[in-house]
Amino acid sequence: MTLAITRLKIVAKTKDGDYGVDIPFSQGLFVLRLENSHGKSTCINAIAYALGMEKALGLGGTKLPFPPSLTKALEGEDGTEHLVIKSSVMLEISNKDGEVCTLRRQIIGSDEDDIIYQYDSKIDDLQMHNHKKLFLHREGDTTRPLGFFKWLDSFIGWNLPLVPNFDGREVPLYPSVFFPTWFVEQKKGWSSIQHTTPTFLKVKEAKKRALEFILNLDVNETVKKRAKLKVDIDAALQSWKMTYKKSELLAARVFGQIRGVTEVPEAKFDQYKVDIAIKKDDRWISIQVLAEEVEKHLFEFQKSSQIESVNTQIDNELQQKIDEIESEIKVHDSKYIELDSEISFLNQQVFSAEIRVSNLLNDKRKYEDLRKVGELNIYQNAKLETEQCPTCGQDYTDNLIDMDSSSAIMSVDESLEFIKQQIKAFKGVIESYKFQKKKRIVELSTVKSSLSELRISLRKIKDSLINPGTTLKEEELRKKIKLENKVELYKETIGSLVDIRLELDAIFRKHSSLVKQRRNLPESVLSPLDMKKIKKLEVSLRELLVDYGFSSFSPDKLEISRETYLPTREGFDIGFDTSASDGIRLIWSYLLSLFVVSNEIETNHPKLVVFDEPRQQEANKFSFTTLLKSAANICAEGGQVILATSEETDVIKDSLKGVAYNMFSAERDEGKIIRKLNRSKGQRS
Repeated sequence: MTLAITRLKIVAKTKDGDYGVDIPFSQGLFVLRLENSHGKSTCINAIAYALGMEKALGLGGTKLPFPPSLTKALEGEDGTEHLVIKSSVMLEISNKDGEVCTLRRQIIGSDEDDIIYQYDSKIDDLQMHNHKKLFLHREGDTTRPLGFFKWLDSFIGWNLPLVPNFDGREVPLYPSVFFPTWFVEQKKGWSSIQHTTPTFLKVKEAKKRALEFILNLDVNETVKKRAKLKVDIDAALQSWKMTYKKSELLAARVFGQIRGVTEVPEAKFDQYKVDIAIKKDDRWISIQVLAEEVEKHLFEFQKSSQIESVNTQIDNELQQKIDEIESEIKVHDSKYIELDSEISFLNQQVFSAEIRVSNLLNDKRKYEDLRKVGELNIYQNAKLETEQCPTCGQDYTDNLIDMDSSSAIMSVDESLEFIKQQIKAFKGVIESYKFQKKKRIVELSTVKSSLSELRISLRKIKDSLINPGTTLKEEELRKKIKLENKVELYKETIGSLVDIRLELDAIFRKHSSLVKQRRNLPESVLSPLDMKKIKKLEVSLRELLVDYGFSSFSPDKLEISRETYLPTREGFDIGFDTSASDGIRLIWSYLLSLFVVSNEIETNHPKLVVFDEPRQQEANKFSFTTLLKSAANICAEGGQVILATSEETDVIKDSLKGVAYNMFSAERDEGKIIRKLNRSKGQRS
């Protein structure tokens, strides 16, 4: 997979004519030598802009990576300022199959934002009306036929993978994310490896995903599987919680509680243990048992029910009935008050326990901070534990009473562990209180319902004393209807409970299968071929660092992390252990090593590296000379390394004697690179 820059042309139209620059590139090492502030970075950024990669230049919200000479006004040869009417960049590129095409993108002067025109020809053979209009930086630019990155993906031979984002979805890996692995711009790109990787795309571990793609690691498939399994497991858990909530609502219809199932799936689950328990006479009974009892009661009631004639005993029976109901009401009232008091007490206990947990969490954070401070050993030589005043030398004790050896004070770690155990215990107490409260609320609802029914019965009996016979008939009929309704309600609830059991069982089986699949994924996600690539990257990096004069520590101590694929020393980021100039050498070595790996093993690297002003932080000339030679050797058998520099022309020529390269150079007295196109400019050697 290769991408080669063959020509760059920038055009700015003014009333004074066309201004700009036309640079022919070549394979292998290509040096763009211009003085500082003469348009070097403008040309390099134009390459990125034509490829739609300006969002990976570290410019934040700035839309155009160009100076005013291409966006507002420029100076003519006589010093006169000319307004820019419109400007554009044309980039001629080729791929591994030798296909050549031209990309044209407007800078200013067009209402068509984020459009790139693609031509199947060289710049010299361009037919302005024979083009394909491609869009970018809009939804679908990586997947739709007219999306620019979809076209670029096909032209280079990439196959953009799907990667997880922070929204829990899978999205195509945007080319801007891995652009900094082979392109370094001058202003921010040399801060660290992949420093200008854009974050607004919300790709999880964007730098890691970029390196996995560039190295074509098999790990990406495992990462995708793991991410998909996580999404599926989360969906299964959400379905379980919704079904559990539905079961609780079903139980509430009959003033019961759901049993045999928890809010989250446990290791073992038996659908036949899922049941609704209803409280009766201080006992919790299964709804199925209670339904059978009520049905049996109804059957016996219908069998023995007879409407007898009114006789002289009716008044006594009515009064007896009234007394019974009033007695029941008193019992239920007492029970209501008792349950209401218990719920209030439990609320207070939960509140107190939660305050206690909150205080313990604060203590835990303080002890954790204290342990961190202790690990720093900042008081190691302070002599603060000698029980002797550091000023006057007198002995003292920090206790009001003497403490013998059996009264040892707990250490920070012991105190922290004790607090953690307390937190765990109090959280368990809170859950216990909440469970008890839930039970009491169900009981209270049952009592309230019974009280309501008893008061209705009492009122009807008292209101109907004038016609006692009719009252008895109505009471008997109402009791029959009540029993029938209860039987029907229990049957419907049991039927719905069966559906919930089946639903929970299906979710549990799916969840268990997903968890098993995730468990079976390899713990070491790197395949043997991946390890070979990482090892080659590590070896090449060390060799180049030696060549470039890396001196912060021995390059042999450096490793490539199997987690991040970035250079580490003893498992830590080495950025803090190097000088500024060695940090630059590290970026040179790492990005060129990615190129080296692609020369020996098939990867997704485009075999193109672009460095804008690589001699940063006053890296010495020996290191820079070595960089030029090694870059030429790395791409000698294919590929392209473009170095834009302000180094003196003679220094570059002396450094590269006997080495194959090409250079486009313009000296200081020639002025800035953006000038009238009909004037010859720059030298190629």
